Amino acid sequence: MRAQRGRLAAMTGAFLVTALVATACGGSSDNGAGGGNKSTTLVVNDFSTFGYKDAGLYAAFEASHPGVKIVENISEYNTHHNNLVKHLAAGSGAGDVEAVDEGFMAQFKATPDLFANLNDYGLASRKADYGSYKWTMGESTDGKSLFGLGTDVGGLAMCYNTQLFQKAGLPTDPAAVAALWPTWDAYFQTGQKFKAANTGATWFDTGTNVYNAQVFQLKESYYKPGTDDVEVGTNPGVKAAFDSTAAAIQGGLSGGLVSFSDDWTKAIANGAFATLTCPAWMMANIQQAKPGEGIWNVAAVPGKGGNWGGSWLTVPAQSKNKKLAAELVDFLTEPENQVKVFKSVGNVPSTVGGVNDPTVQSFTNPYFLNAPTGKIFGESALSLTPQYQGPKHGAIRAAIEAQIQNMEQKHTDPAAAWTAAVSDAERAAR
Repeated sequence: MRAQRGRLAAMTGAFLVTALVATACGGSSDNGAGGGNKSTTLVVNDFSTFGYKDAGLYAAFEASHPGVKIVENISEYNTHHNNLVKHLAAGSGAGDVEAVDEGFMAQFKATPDLFANLNDYGLASRKADYGSYKWTMGESTDGKSLFGLGTDVGGLAMCYNTQLFQKAGLPTDPAAVAALWPTWDAYFQTGQKFKAANTGATWFDTGTNVYNAQVFQLKESYYKPGTDDVEVGTNPGVKAAFDSTAAAIQGGLSGGLVSFSDDWTKAIANGAFATLTCPAWMMANIQQAKPGEGIWNVAAVPGKGGNWGGSWLTVPAQSKNKKLAAELVDFLTEPENQVKVFKSVGNVPSTVGGVNDPTVQSFTNPYFLNAPTGKIFGESALSLTPQYQGPKHGAIRAAIEAQIQNMEQKHTDPAAAWTAAVSDAERAAR
């Protein structure tokens, strides 16, 4: 489903052509719903696993809108957002609906004219569905335009392969597993014990996921809160997360994979690594890799909880079907439909009604040994204190991730990788 970073150049070109062709197949006017649409294709571009097809929501929307067909294009996280930035700048090539992760929302808040104002299509009425953070992140800086509706929130836990833990002589009960790693130092020390057991698997999948989890637990990361002042090279928390990740890579704990690539997905299915930093939405990726029911379980993450991710759906201003696309965004983000997605793939609702739904709060996931995922991630969502993320947070993150992958795949010296990461991040923030 996704390509290795080394193949991204070719993939970007292919994706651009696909997006342009798919968009060209859409309706030629800004039509509404129902009989006015003789034949209209709505293009949805997203990343990772949003779960709308799995939950039957695309089919339900098509059934209530005769003549409408939804085409979903899924690409790797950075590729998706880079393509969106390029298509918005070019004025063409974007889908009718584009998903945006929280790392890029601050960047787009300053350019609301590139998106349809969802207030124009009656979606200001949805404000009561959301907490203040999730709602205001979807508004322009001046609050006059609503350009995105929230889909899900991240929460943070650690997923682990119970078969590999058992093989290594480690406990498999979630409480006992969480006790192995009250801190990230303890997590890495447990990884060395796992490595010594010679299971044939690595401790974790990739350094980027371990690094990001640590950064998302910080009170502040790449920006001084409330400002555009970048502090990548001066924030000791960011440096500590990079250093501990580098040491773990040097210690042979990483599988050196690229998240969401085909090889990464196969590695989940084949039991090639034992632990996976697990925001709520990551459970969907595990399930879609099909390692087998009851193999993976969920425990508390090292450190003090945290949040990773959560997205919004937007309608680019260049869409020829803005009214219909706004209807689709409204439909996909309704509380009851967020609950359907949660039950289908595990993404935690971002609406208050969705999180508080009894079926979410009491839900146990049989795929993860009946882990109480509704309670684990739902409580995290309701108590979320978001980390401030400046306008180029996503680009900074991508620059640092590239250097972590260089340590894994090119054996770059950690000191050189950090110097390059800071330089590249500062350049990306300009």
